[in-house]
Amino acid sequence: MAPGDTARLYHHLTSCSYGPGLEWPAPGRPVPVGDPRMLADFVPQDVQRLPAPCKAYPPGLPVVELPRDWPPVDNSATAVLAGHPAAALVRVDLPGLARLLHLSAGVVRVMERPGRRWLFRAAGSAGGRFPLEVYVSARGVHGLEDGVHWYDPVGHALIRVGPAAGGDATALIVTGVPWRTGWKYAERGLRHVYWDAGTMLSQTLALADSAGLDPRLWTRFADAEVARMVGADGVHEFPVALVGLGDGVPAIQPGGDAVRGAVAVAPIEFPLVTRTQRAGDGDHLGEPWAAGTPLPGEPPASDGLDAVILRRGSTRIMDPDASVAREVFDWSLAASLRGTRVPHFIAVHAVEGLEPGLYRWPDLDRPLRRGSLRDELFRVTWDQELGRDASFVVMAAIDASDLDDCGYREAQLDAGIVEGRLHLAAFALGIGACGMTFLDSEIEGLLGEPLAALLFTCVGVPTYRNKGGGRPGEPVSIVIPGPG
Repeated sequence: MAPGDTARLYHHLTSCSYGPGLEWPAPGRPVPVGDPRMLADFVPQDVQRLPAPCKAYPPGLPVVELPRDWPPVDNSATAVLAGHPAAALVRVDLPGLARLLHLSAGVVRVMERPGRRWLFRAAGSAGGRFPLEVYVSARGVHGLEDGVHWYDPVGHALIRVGPAAGGDATALIVTGVPWRTGWKYAERGLRHVYWDAGTMLSQTLALADSAGLDPRLWTRFADAEVARMVGADGVHEFPVALVGLGDGVPAIQPGGDAVRGAVAVAPIEFPLVTRTQRAGDGDHLGEPWAAGTPLPGEPPASDGLDAVILRRGSTRIMDPDASVAREVFDWSLAASLRGTRVPHFIAVHAVEGLEPGLYRWPDLDRPLRRGSLRDELFRVTWDQELGRDASFVVMAAIDASDLDDCGYREAQLDAGIVEGRLHLAAFALGIGACGMTFLDSEIEGLLGEPLAALLFTCVGVPTYRNKGGGRPGEPVSIVIPGPG
């Protein structure tokens, strides 16, 4: 197959459309299968097979309790999003690592439902599935032995699972657990793994920038070696991205085998997901992602980045009669899209001083289409009110013919990073945001081009105030609001 063919086939087979037998997967209803490469007779959201919220390891491994308090970081959320990191670079230490991990992947909220306790992380996730794990390959971190450590998001601790890896700089390794999100979304869940990883990494990179840790993001590396280093099997868990903290080569050369924790009691493999993921695997470390050009300034923000992250959530209900100020719209897009390599379109419903219609970033002077798109966005987003009631909807879409298999993974991650930044920008400026899925079959009609959609983000005025998240070990109990 030519480079990218596997990813293009995956995207086609996991595209959602209107039509008989193509309904969205629902609890207790088998996913319609029209191709032998899809898992037959899979029933999503089977509560008897609900995956655990995070990995489990055997007792007896070395544990380092992370600090539950850390020195305050002064950078405002808007300054960091504008690309203005801390002036002085610092070495990572244990309190700084504790902040980075809790505000990226720690449990900050809980929801009690009959018979179950749902854990919500600091970064958002489609369907509340949180299909990610985070590891620290430590090099010279004061108070932490060099080695590979798994981050326990519930206990806010590091468990040493592997020997020290070769390299110069401490690295964070993000892995994906496809069964955790496939339980709800079947094979389409691989898209959610990368969206969620991008959403989380938008916070990780911003946090590291704000603390002067000089973060660099990699998505091209020797996948099999990195998987071995963290104890991932490459099927039920695989590496997605890594972040180096400081100068030098990230510490990702395996020093030996790591302990393999359990991702679930009996995880189900989706062969199409495995095949698509492996098609994008590499065998050497590539170049880190380029940082976006800093903005010339930023609006004032009353809160620092930490407070904005803890306040951030997925806005479930937006006011269709409210509008967003033009300066908020312009700055949110500029901050969120700086450095992106993925084309983005914006459906404007209610932005002060801007005609409703469809625009392509960064050309906001000439709409591609004029007039209200509320009803169309409602249909394209599976009749979900947010697509109609938001003030504007940001849509990532690509020409998939231009990408190789790893490039497809990177595009999904890139779209997730933009979505995460849109969340942070919205909550820093007093509005709200929510990621959104869509009907693939309607994208060409909406955008006027035969593009593959990646991710939608609805931004608008909330009808309620989010309950803030908690500190390590102190998650806040919440109730998720719903329409009506």
